[in-house]
Amino acid sequence: MEVKVKRFALICNLEGRIEEIIHNDDHILSSTIKGSMLFSGIVAGDLDKILNFFIELKEKGSAIGWEINLNTPSGPETFSFFGGMFDNRIGIAAATTKNGAQMLFSELTKINNEQTNLIRAVTKERAILQNGQEEPGVFYYEELTRLNNDLVNIQRELSKKNRELDELNKLKNQFLGIAAHDLRNPIGVVLGYSELMLDDQYHYSDVEKHELIEQIHQTGTFMLGLVNNLLDIANIESGQLELNLSEQELCQVVRETIQITNIFAHAKSMELHFEKTGFGPLIAVFDRPKIEQVLTNLLSNAIKYSHPGSKILIRIESKGKTARVSVIDNGQGIREEELYKLFKPFQKTSTRATSGEKSTGLGLSIVKKIVEAHHGECGVTSKFGKGSEFFFTLPLQ
Repeated sequence: MEVKVKRFALICNLEGRIEEIIHNDDHILSSTIKGSMLFSGIVAGDLDKILNFFIELKEKGSAIGWEINLNTPSGPETFSFFGGMFDNRIGIAAATTKNGAQMLFSELTKINNEQTNLIRAVTKERAILQNGQEEPGVFYYEELTRLNNDLVNIQRELSKKNRELDELNKLKNQFLGIAAHDLRNPIGVVLGYSELMLDDQYHYSDVEKHELIEQIHQTGTFMLGLVNNLLDIANIESGQLELNLSEQELCQVVRETIQITNIFAHAKSMELHFEKTGFGPLIAVFDRPKIEQVLTNLLSNAIKYSHPGSKILIRIESKGKTARVSVIDNGQGIREEELYKLFKPFQKTSTRATSGEKSTGLGLSIVKKIVEAHHGECGVTSKFGKGSEFFFTLPLQ
């Protein structure tokens, strides 16, 4: 099943009763839901979230980026909710990605602004026709309308900033929890092995010493990777992701990244195969180290979760002004009900590495942020027991 962006938009009254469905991809919302309470479609465990979403919306005029689970025809799915007050009604846009919800909400806001401007113009024309001149009341109405729109926009921006600060604070607390939990055990391993080597009562052979040092080195490498991932996602979430963009030939970058990653594939007797559809170079503007980081992460995951001796295909194809890079394995695959966890920080599925490799649960969330910063998309197609295809897209020149 390929994960794609699903979206819907609707208008509610102030009590949360659905009055109008404006957008409804793949019939996410039932045609009979009109007139019902929006709360009825929310997963039971998230009823407190939707309630707080409405509270924030009414208090601040808008509510942005709330992650809420919704019951859909294909089962529970996580949607990013954006909402705003439009006169005495509530407009809500939601999508399975934050970018998708934000774009749909912008469209919803544009529609509302166009309606407001139309009402203003009609009122003005009516006053001129009736009196032969523009009445002072019309001027005051226009000015009050403009000031009200400015105030709503300021409230939305303030709400957005408050929401971002709240998310950063939650992220900080998650970092502390992850660091304490995931670093405690490996630090204990390093201390334990080093104490054994320093203890004079034990006389280790050179082979035994090498094994202890190897364990210390592997544990240290994991801790360094975890810290680097934590720093990467902290910078991304705080808006400090800087891209050094330049024009590059995408196929060349992919080939060179495959060569570097081959050493890890050979360690598990795996083969990496490169395939390009179509002819001619694929020129795109991107930050080369960042896109190398994206591809390395996808390749490392494919190697990590595939069985020794298997083959991994890296495919590049172009469709119009978009290039798509796919990493396809014949590994264990991912259960359909766990696909929603992918590309979210600190989320792990029940699929385990085939050779005991460790995972921080942060790699795919970093991939998603980097790709979206390049105005691309990422996703996954997976069938449990047969393998997965992870992909990302980049706009071409």
